[in-house]
Order: sequence, then structure tokens, then C-alpha cells
Amino acid sequence: MSISTLQNINYLISNTNSVTNKSTPQVKEDAGVTSFSEILSAACGNSTDISGMFQSTFSNYNVQTKVGNCTVPWKYWDRNDFPIWEYFKKDTSADCLNNWRPTGAELPQTDKNVQKGLSQIDYGQMVILMPESLQRKMEENPVFAEGVLKKVQKWKEDYDFEDNAIAASLGYNPELNQLSKSYCIQLDEDGNVGDHTVTGGGFDDPHDSSVTTISRDDHLIIRKTVHQESNAPVSNTLTTMNSEINYESVAPILADIRIKKNPVS
Repeated sequence: MSISTLQNINYLISNTNSVTNKSTPQVKEDAGVTSFSEILSAACGNSTDISGMFQSTFSNYNVQTKVGNCTVPWKYWDRNDFPIWEYFKKDTSADCLNNWRPTGAELPQTDKNVQKGLSQIDYGQMVILMPESLQRKMEENPVFAEGVLKKVQKWKEDYDFEDNAIAASLGYNPELNQLSKSYCIQLDEDGNVGDHTVTGGGFDDPHDSSVTTISRDDHLIIRKTVHQESNAPVSNTLTTMNSEINYESVAPILADIRIKKNPVS
């Protein structure tokens, strides 16, 4: 995605409501499983194609679903120089980096080669890595498939809520922060989100309202990687409340929670 001016960004935001809603969510009452099923059915028809299901669920993203046995050890996945960008290429598989090994000391995220690799990931991309066993279960059981889609959707909403709030607390524009993101998500055989990496940035400087040219060439691309143990299955019914988010007030609280959850050793 090539965006050269802030005016173009604002236009794009106003015409991609669902993306904006994820960055500045106006949380609505849950319409129930039936409503979700109807929307998904309308988008996918009677298709059991897993790629189509995820693409329809995250219609504002370019979604690639890659089936295979991804067995990258966390100690490699977590490195700044782990070539996460390879997963985003159309001709790569879920297991394409299983044999990757570092060749030296870990490079900083600011390293020009790391930034060059991350710059290969376009904005608005999503890669879903899943084992074959999960694919089979989703294809054979529509109710199970719907539950997996809702779990991934809920994970993304929760992630974006916290991440955008923290961005706002640091002085960044949360809408632009959201628009810059791309996701690589690994699912286990039950459809729970495990290790994941989110890349983004390169849009605006904190507290700088004069930026008119937006280019990844001039800004650091951030790579956020999280190791997450598989969670126990959750109910397919999601309940939320009517509320509006004040980023400036909630961000310090969320930042404090993150620090407590991930203390510096």
C-alpha cells in the first residue's frame, strides 16, 4: 500500500470503517452467534474453503492461510533478525522457516538489513499459520470453524485495543497506528492463537501534526512479537458492553498492566 499524504490517509480511514473501528473501537452489543453466522454465510456461501473463511472474516486485510507444521522454536521466532517477512510471501509455506538458524549475534531492530526485510511486508497483510489437523476440523465442522474464526477475531480486537491505546499514550495517532499493521498468527490444533508477530509503524512522528509525507523509508518499522501458550477453549458467545474508549485516559492503565505482565528481568 503506497500512501503519500496525510489527506489520503484520512480519506482511506473514512472509507474503511471496520479498520478504523478496530483502532478506535465503538464497542457494540454482541448480536449473537446467529448474526455472526449469517454474515459469514453471506460472505462465504456454502464454501468450506478455510482461506475464504478467514478472508471473509477479515475482509479489510489481504489474508493468506498457510497449512502445515510450523515448528520454529521460540528462541528463534523472537529474534529481531528472524525473517518473519518470508511468511508473507505468496510462494512460501507454513513450514518454510522451520530450518532457519541464526548465523551470529542478534541484530538490533534498527539494523538496516532487518528494516529492509520488514519493509517487504505491505500494510494490511495477515498470515494465518495452522496445522493440517485444524484445517480438517474446520472443514468438517462448520460450528467448530465458526468458533475458531470468532476466537481469532476476538484476539485481534483485544490486541488492537491495547496496542492502539499504548500508541496514543506515547503521542502517536491510533488510527494511523492501526492502519500500518500487518499480522502473522500461529494457531494450534484447537484454533487458539499462539506465537504471533505484528509489524507496523512508519506513518507519523509522536506529537507532530505537520507531517504530510508518509514513507516507510523515513521511519522505523516496529516488530512486536509475543509468545503465548495455548488457551483453554472458550465459549463461542461473546458479550460486550456499549462504551467509547478514551485512549488518553486508558493508555497509562494498559501500559502498567503490560509492564506487570511482562516484568523486565
